[in-house]
Formats: sequence, C-alpha cells, structure tokens
Amino acid sequence: MPSSDNTAAMAEDSELLLAQIWNAQWLAPELRTTDGRALRVVYRGVWTHADGPDFTGALLDIGGQLVSGDVEIHRHASDWLVHGHHLDPSYDRVALHVVLEDDLTEPVRRRTGALVPTLRLPAFLPGPLASFSAMPGLRPLGAIGFDYCAPQVAAAAPQRLIRVWETAGDARLREKVARIAGQLALEPPAQVLYGLLLDALGYSRNRQAMRAIAERLPLIHLEGWLDGISPDERWHRAAGLLLGIAGLLPLAPADEKLASLSPREARSIEQAWSRHGGPYRGLELSPTAWRLHRQRPANHPLRRLLALARLLAKEERGLFPALADCLTSPRVERALEDWLTRDNPYLGASRAHDIVVNVVVPFALAYGEATGRDDLPTTAAELWARLPAGRGNVIVRRTLEQICGPSRLRVSTARAEQGLLHLHHTGCRQLRCYECPIAHLALAWQAGGDVGGASRDPGHAERADGPDGQLP
Repeated sequence: MPSSDNTAAMAEDSELLLAQIWNAQWLAPELRTTDGRALRVVYRGVWTHADGPDFTGALLDIGGQLVSGDVEIHRHASDWLVHGHHLDPSYDRVALHVVLEDDLTEPVRRRTGALVPTLRLPAFLPGPLASFSAMPGLRPLGAIGFDYCAPQVAAAAPQRLIRVWETAGDARLREKVARIAGQLALEPPAQVLYGLLLDALGYSRNRQAMRAIAERLPLIHLEGWLDGISPDERWHRAAGLLLGIAGLLPLAPADEKLASLSPREARSIEQAWSRHGGPYRGLELSPTAWRLHRQRPANHPLRRLLALARLLAKEERGLFPALADCLTSPRVERALEDWLTRDNPYLGASRAHDIVVNVVVPFALAYGEATGRDDLPTTAAELWARLPAGRGNVIVRRTLEQICGPSRLRVSTARAEQGLLHLHHTGCRQLRCYECPIAHLALAWQAGGDVGGASRDPGHAERADGPDGQLP
C-alpha cells in the first residue's frame, strides 16, 4: 500500500500533468460544462506556479457569456472542498473548475456561494493521457501565449526592443508620479512616503495589508512615540507598534527564529506594544489579512515590518528628512543604499534597489514638482537614467521569454525592467496584443520593414553592447 506521502506526490504529479494539458489546450474543439453549457476558451490564462488558483487571467465563453477569471484544476472535484477553496477569498475569481474525475453531485461553490462551472476533462481529450506526455515542442507552463512575440527582432535588432522597453518604463514611471502627486495633494509628504515604503515592502501578495497599517498607524503617531528616547528603545517601540497593529504579536518561537530575534529581544518588542499600543487596540489586522502560503522567509511581513522599524529606529529626525538628505548628497546612490541597508539585517541590497526604483525616484519627482524644488526632479531623473536593472521577478522573466523566445536578451537597466512590467500589465494581461508596440515591431519585421533602420540580413544583425548580441 503506498504511503500518504507517496499518494500526495502522485496527486501533485497528476495535477501538474493536467495543468500542462490545459496550458497547451490539448482539448477537443467543442467543450461543454457538466451542466450542459457550451464552453469556448478564448484565452487559457497564465499558470501561477501553484500560488492560488492554477491559472489566472483566463477569458472564457460559457453558454454565450464572456467571463474573465481564474481556472482551478483538480484530479477530483471534491479536492476543492478538501483544500478549503470554498472558504478562501483567493479563489473568489475562479470561473472554471477543471477536473479529471467529477465525484460530486453538483458544481462546487466559491466562498460567496456562487456556483463554479465544471469541465470534466476525459470526455474532451483527443487521446489517452500517456500520449500527451510524449508530445514534443510544448511551451512551458507559465508562458503567456502560445507563440513568441518577436524572436526574429530580438535576434537581429535587439536594441530596437530595448528602446521600446525603456520607453514603456518611462510611461510606467509617469503613472507612478501622477498617483503620488494625487496623494501629496491630500496627505503630508512624510505620510505619503511612509505609505509608499510599506506598499513596497508588501510585495504583490501583502500590499493591501501593508497599506492598511499606514492608515491605522499614521507616521505622525508612530514617530511621536519614538521621540526623545534611546536608539534601542526606539527600535523596540517601533517594532512593537508595527507588529502589534499588524496582528503579528505575540511572537511564537518559530517567529523569533524567522526574525532572528533573541527571546529577550522578542519580549522587549511585545512589552513595547503592551505599554504603548493602547490607543490602537481593536485596530489590529486579522491574521487572515496576510497571505503567507508559499511565502519565502525573507519576504515574510514579519521581517519586512522589522526592516521599516530599523529605518525608524536609526533616524531620529524621521523618514522624510533622512530621505531628503540622501537626495541632496553628492553621492546619492551610495547615500540611499547606506540609509536603507546600514545596520538593517532585514533589508538587503536587492530590495533596497527595488525601493529606490519604485519609491524614491517617483516620490522625488512628484514632491519636487509639487513644491517647485527643481533640484529634486533633476536628481531623480539622473538617477532614473543610470539605475541598473534589479533581479527582476517572475513577471519580468515571463514577459521577456514571451517576447524574445530562444533569442534571449539581458535586461540591463531599471527603465527596461520597469518597461517589461508595464507591457505585461497594460497589454499581455488584457490580451491587447495589437495595441502593443512589440507587436508593431514584429509585424513590421514580418512585412519586410526595416524596423527603425535595422537590416533584415541575418548576417548583419544589429550588435548589442555585449557578446552574442546580449547586453552586459
């Protein structure tokens, strides 16, 4: 008899195969849900690496009604209940339940009570499951489309693509500056900066919860509690107030280990919340506000809030004056890195770089323009022009692979990296392909155009600033 671990592994492998089948759309041309409605897959969505629903951003025609949402795949329909998806808000957008075996008497329901249409796969597969595994040339799970967008342009005219990416990055920056300008019209600059830092520390999973902290514990209150005390006490009090309002106290032994806190230090943080958190009792976030499933330890909100507490503890002047000093430093990049990472074990160089790109530059541009401080926009613009790319993320890598295919280009600037994010969020996710400047380049190339002056002769491929057509 197989062990429970082996059974779980077999089930996971089976669901991965089903995800690959859905990704390749290895299905009969005419589909029907178990309640008899015709189903047409306009777009199958993008695999989420098993983080929440299996495919996100799908577009489906169900019984003549166009539906946008997520797709969840299970071996057994009852796994929806076994896994608790009927209670999980992350599954509120599931539009289709794809199963190998339908062992329930009716379709499953979302947390809201709405029924989720079911597609039972075996009736609509063009062959046995084993024959799918042997198919060559399948796009990998997580690929945005079924075909690459511009592999020929990437091979022959890489700088044309890079130019488009950097232009798109500038557009993304302008949008951020406009949003921050709107916030500055309503809130003090220090509070806006505080909210932006919390948002950046939340990543995509926990940004909403981090923003809630900024609303429930305003910076003017937080810094008021830190005034006129020693650095150690500032650290414990800042950590206590932030973790307390986040609903992350008291700390379990596993939390202490995750945060690299000694038992004595953990108790000091808890005591700080006990002594000074009275005005905020009842405002604490619920534990369900945080998305911790498959969360990397370094990205856990506990560590990210402690990173902000370190910043607050070492800057008696406050967050906003500290940033202003950095922006007027002769060596602005070095000053910003030192401000964010010095004596801060919770914030590494990579995340500090992301904060400079996503918070410091747009904030400095918006604040400088709002106050007539011409020096700040100038400094921010110069910084933006020379910032290197960071490590990227799964969206950057996925969009890059979708555009370039086997002709891989290295993203070397923050502008280009931000541009790939912009193209994904404004084009790829909504399937607005023919409004996309990458599609315009690819179509011009296919039509025999010069793509802005690049030669169509493979022997005269435009050389990028690195070996094999890659950027350094």
